[in-house]
Amino acid sequence: MPERKPASPTLIAAYIALLILIIAAVVMGVRVSNRNAQVQHERSLTPTPIPAYAQSVMQVTIDPALPTPGPLLKNGSTGQAVVQLQSRLQELGYYTGELDGQFGPATANAVLLFQQQHDLDVDGKVGAATSAVLYSSLAHAIIITPTPAPTPTPTPAPTSARLPGVLANGMPMLVNADNFLPDSYEPVELVRMRDYCDSSIVTIKGSEIEGERIAVDALMTMLRAAHQDGLTIWQISAGYRSVAYQQKLFDDQVYAYRQDGMTGSEARAKTRQTVALPGASEHHLGLAFDVTVPGQQFSNTQQHIWLAQHCWEYGFILRYPIDKVDVTGISYEPWHVRYVGVEHSIPMRDQDLVLEEYLARYGS
Repeated sequence: MPERKPASPTLIAAYIALLILIIAAVVMGVRVSNRNAQVQHERSLTPTPIPAYAQSVMQVTIDPALPTPGPLLKNGSTGQAVVQLQSRLQELGYYTGELDGQFGPATANAVLLFQQQHDLDVDGKVGAATSAVLYSSLAHAIIITPTPAPTPTPTPAPTSARLPGVLANGMPMLVNADNFLPDSYEPVELVRMRDYCDSSIVTIKGSEIEGERIAVDALMTMLRAAHQDGLTIWQISAGYRSVAYQQKLFDDQVYAYRQDGMTGSEARAKTRQTVALPGASEHHLGLAFDVTVPGQQFSNTQQHIWLAQHCWEYGFILRYPIDKVDVTGISYEPWHVRYVGVEHSIPMRDQDLVLEEYLARYGS
């Protein structure tokens, strides 16, 4: 039997290295297995949260009182949505008219006032932004602006005990095509407005424009308040007119129409639509003013909106509103205001009455 050669040192070293690798692999496998078992155990104790996609922290809770979004409501809109709008405005004290579902000037004025008092865009329309505030807890009741204190330097009372444009029963005098100014009527105390009024507050268009002092004082108090609200550009384009001057205005317009080819009767009929007959103009009283903004159509100005909201607080009324043309017989004049005193202007505003309606109800 041949003799076996002993293993070489190199071969023995290779066997030892292989054995060490096998033992290391076994140890590592055991450790990994134990680690996986530990992880699975910890996961079973503390599950990984699942995002609640249906419940975002930014979700807004919609006020259940908010109506289902509908079309934009504006002047001329009608229907149940307008009734709901009027009801809500009435609840908050901004609207005092009937719930008739007609979006007219009274509703528009209420919307304008609501928007102004809630820092919304003041456009008289009820869109998404206005509706969201109106039907939410953010809506607050109307805030009545108190009548400002008189001018620091008081003026003396009229020299006559008679108040201009006031009847014996204390009611305002009505002057229109059916109620001519009495021949015996005389103004009480006219002042030349360009000399009397503060030119930093208002521009007087004509050097000869006059007004009864009691009304001019109230006008200046009102315009000072408008300045405090940021509206600083105002102009008075008309005030007191004598019957003779009104006759001239009427005749001049008739002449202009005659030049256009109209007959005399046609020209006079056409003139009556825009120019009051002599003796039938409120301007004869010295209590009516045409308030304008130089170079602009007044109905498109912020001054018009402010005047429509606040003139009542100073004893003035909007004499010829757009929704009462059939009552006054005069076309819409947003610039024409008449002084009657707060004891009459506030009830007329609250009851949506023009002077003809007010006197018919309370004048007897």
